[in-house]
Amino acid sequence: MSDPESNLARAVLAQNLKVKNGESVVIEAWAHSLPYVRAFVREIRRLGAYPTVLYEDEGAWWDAVESKKFGSFAKLSKVEHDVVASADVYLFFWGPDDRPRLWGLPEATDARMTGYNDEWYKLAEKTGLRGCRMSVGQASDRAARFYGLNGKAWRARLLAAGAETASVMRTKGERVSKALKSGKELRIRHANGTDLTLRLRGVHTRLEVGEVSKESMKRPFGMLTTNPTGQLMVGIDDSAASGDFVSNRTVYLGQHRYSGIRWSFESGRLSAHQLTEGKKVFETNFNKAGTGKDVLGFLTIGLNPSSRDLAPCEDTEEGSVMLGIGNNAAAGGKIRIPFQSYALLGEAKIEVDGRTIADGGRML
Repeated sequence: MSDPESNLARAVLAQNLKVKNGESVVIEAWAHSLPYVRAFVREIRRLGAYPTVLYEDEGAWWDAVESKKFGSFAKLSKVEHDVVASADVYLFFWGPDDRPRLWGLPEATDARMTGYNDEWYKLAEKTGLRGCRMSVGQASDRAARFYGLNGKAWRARLLAAGAETASVMRTKGERVSKALKSGKELRIRHANGTDLTLRLRGVHTRLEVGEVSKESMKRPFGMLTTNPTGQLMVGIDDSAASGDFVSNRTVYLGQHRYSGIRWSFESGRLSAHQLTEGKKVFETNFNKAGTGKDVLGFLTIGLNPSSRDLAPCEDTEEGSVMLGIGNNAAAGGKIRIPFQSYALLGEAKIEVDGRTIADGGRML
């Protein structure tokens, strides 16, 4: 079959996670994701593997929240423990459907509803489980209305970007990674006023293209990839960045959106900032953050040719650059403070030592 759901399932299962004949594949999903689950079950069986679907009911979950029945979420049940322990592959479709209501929960309540997480990850790491978080589960109509997006169109874009295979993006990413590791200077430009130069010293790169490898499984949470994906993450311990970076894409972080960002850097540190959307939240978090909050610690370069303005995976857009200040531990850096912030530029001109590696939204 060649419908979008089947194309997505084939890319994730056959090409990226490389599901084998005889393997056990578990899918955890909510009601709003069941149309995609059907395509994944068909593909699993086509590959000669064995599907099991764990279903979470929206209404029952919210009943537990309202009545504060947190006990059953504190740990995995014996049955789910055994399922995770014996599975080879795990797919997770995000829920609940009502994302805005979820965002409104107190942090303590949200944490208690996912109290089993540590146990889940420790078990998955121990057993060698590999899997993928499916972002299309976050693109509910309720979330779309909150963001001012068209839900159907949003989900269609996620399906198209999610169907891009790892091999296509890996080739581009490896080429860029090699250039960054061997280069001395990175320059990012755009007609919107962006002109930022970074010294390439102390660079760590990490390629995310939808695969789970032996190397990725050595990292915390590295047994799970994300779909859609496609970016090269670059941690920088000594950027000495200078110049201006002006965003032309919106960054989505839960209930918060950040756009109209202008960051100015001197000697690797943020010297001035402006935002048109998300300013209050940014400044509140920035002002209470500790040492390292103003350091340009990492960036990502997007590799996915089918991604564009794609919440919550906006940094996967081919030829885009996302800058990050603050914590860069996930990118292999040394800044460990509990603060990060991002600014995203699409269709950038990216040069390494004067050689153009991306321009106008395409890797060269």
